Amino acid sequence: MLLTYLPLFFVLILISGSASKNFFFEVPNMGYYRGFLFLIASALASTCPFIIRFENNWYGLSQLLLTFTISNLALTIAIVEVTIWGQRVSLREKIRLNDNFFRQQKKIWKKALEGFPNSEKIISSLYDSRFVAGFFDRGSFNLAVLWSCNVMETVTDAAAEGIISKNPQRKVLFKKEDNNRRGYPEQLENLGYKPHMEKCRKEEQIETKTLWHTIRRDIAHYNYKPTFQETYGAMSILVSFMKEMPDILQTWK
Repeated sequence: MLLTYLPLFFVLILISGSASKNFFFEVPNMGYYRGFLFLIASALASTCPFIIRFENNWYGLSQLLLTFTISNLALTIAIVEVTIWGQRVSLREKIRLNDNFFRQQKKIWKKALEGFPNSEKIISSLYDSRFVAGFFDRGSFNLAVLWSCNVMETVTDAAAEGIISKNPQRKVLFKKEDNNRRGYPEQLENLGYKPHMEKCRKEEQIETKTLWHTIRRDIAHYNYKPTFQETYGAMSILVSFMKEMPDILQTWK
């Protein structure tokens, strides 16, 4: 029996690895706790044959087969759920995006931007960043990318307002002659920001222009489903942005 189960579970783990990256289609993940509940359900169903005496007939046999089926199905779901969740958490923690990352960064930003014009609005603009990790863990890669871009956009807008209020001549760095906003990749470049993505493999590294003018645009307007590499690259840019922008903004005080 063990020799039968081992190859099956090994295949399940391999499939879960592909599913965690949405390689074939978007795979939603219920998370660690609900996966744990399925594991408990499997354990309970597995113990039924030992604590419940089934009748020695076809009816008893059908009850035994039903509990056996429920046990294996619940165990399979639990393994897949916990494996997908664990792999996604491990992948984002590889770029230092752990559960406390944004909370810690908010404290760093608050301290670094003391005396910076419009600092309160900049700090409040970081609020939505806490959703990014959850979207990624659940397999909603499109929302993870959109939220990553949205956080950087709102922070950039708030920073630009502060800089312009202090020195109106710098408005040209953030707005065109017709007063329309410049593209965010251009604004970030004018601020002096350049993403560092040392933790990413070559295929996961993307440019800010590609992120905004291709990936984000297609998600917002054409319901595009980003690949794992594109999503991972977008989150890596966000992590780099969160780490480097406080020092960059200090130079604009």
